[in-house]
Amino acid sequence: MLDHALVPASLVAALRKSGGGHYHATALFRVEPAGKADPEDGSQPASPPAVTTTTDLWMDKQGNFRLVEDNDQDGGREIVRVGAEVAVALRYGKMVRRPEQDAENVRFLAEALGAPWAAWEMVRRQVEVEKSAGAGYRFKLGGRIASLPAGFPPAEGLRKWRESVVVKALDGQATLDADGKLPLGFTCKTSYQAVRDEVAVAGEIAVSANLEDVGKVEDVTMPESDTLHTRQRTVLEERALLGGLGASLAGPGKKTAP
Repeated sequence: MLDHALVPASLVAALRKSGGGHYHATALFRVEPAGKADPEDGSQPASPPAVTTTTDLWMDKQGNFRLVEDNDQDGGREIVRVGAEVAVALRYGKMVRRPEQDAENVRFLAEALGAPWAAWEMVRRQVEVEKSAGAGYRFKLGGRIASLPAGFPPAEGLRKWRESVVVKALDGQATLDADGKLPLGFTCKTSYQAVRDEVAVAGEIAVSANLEDVGKVEDVTMPESDTLHTRQRTVLEERALLGGLGASLAGPGKKTAP
C-alpha cells in the first residue's frame, strides 16, 4: 500500500480524483566522493555536492495547477497550467504562456511530487516498516538487504549504481489518508554509501512533505504572462536550412533547383 501511494504517477492520479490539494515539500540531496578531502589547488566541483529544493504545488478540482520550485543554488521555476495552456518562468525570468504539449503536464507533476519516492526508492531494500496508530507508518533501518517489490524500475543503465547502495542510517514516517492512497505526511532522513562509475560515494537524503487542503484549493487562474509567438521563417531561411539536404539528395555533379 505504501509503495503504491508514493509512486508519483499514482499520487498524481489519486490527487486529481480527490479534487486536488496543496502539496509542500523540502528535499535535501547530497552525494560526493567518499572521504574526499578538499583539493589542494582550491578548485571547486562543477556541481555542488548538496542541493536543497522547496516545492509547492496547488491543484484545483479541475486538475489545473500552479507549481513553484526554488533551490538554495539560486535556481527555480514557476509553472501554471490552466485548461490547454501552460505558463512557464525560470527564477527571475519572464512568465511566458503557450499551448500545452503532449504529456508534459504528467512530467511536471511527477517531478513536483517525486521527492518522497526518490528517498523511498533509495532505502526500500533495507527499510523496516512498523504500523503505528491509524494510517501511520514508521521507518527504521533493517538488518538485511531485501529484493525490491514488483513495480520498482530495474537498476539498469544509469541506475545500475543503485544496486550498490548500503544504507547507514535511517529514520522517518508516513501517514496515509483513510483510503490508503494519498500520503498526507512523509519524512525520511537517511545516509548511505555506494559505488558510482567505479568511485565510492557517500550520500544523504532528507525529505519532508505534507499534503493539505485536499479538495479545497481555489480555482487556479492564469497569471499575467507574455504569449509565445512562433516566428515564421523567410524563404531565404528555408533555403539555407534545406540547402544541405538538397545538395546531398542531388548527388555529385548535380545542381539543386533555385
